Amino acid sequence: MLSTITPAKRRKLRTLALVCGIGAVYAAFAARFGGIPCPIRLVTGLKCPGCGVTTLLLHLLRGDWAGAFAANPFLLATSPLLAAILWRFWWEDTRPGKTWQITAVVYIAALLIWGVARNFCGL
Repeated sequence: MLSTITPAKRRKLRTLALVCGIGAVYAAFAARFGGIPCPIRLVTGLKCPGCGVTTLLLHLLRGDWAGAFAANPFLLATSPLLAAILWRFWWEDTRPGKTWQITAVVYIAALLIWGVARNFCGL
């Protein structure tokens, strides 16, 4: 099975393993020290679209879905779509089609709208 994996896919698997390892180390650090504060929030006092990701992931690791949703409801609710977009753009060897490109642009726009709405509409 592994012998049929192309060299490009092997590099991607090594990269994925490295990212997962760094993520595990960061999760341990965040659980102990509370994570790294958001630089945008430190400077402006506003939450960026990704604020709460560390808290969201720590709640998920404990199985606390309500806490994860409270930390960043947009990212939790759209995580399957985000995973599909990242998979398509990163793992697949072919260039993503127009539909995937449009989906990614719409997702980024929605993420930015969420970032504005959570600060100015009390979400």
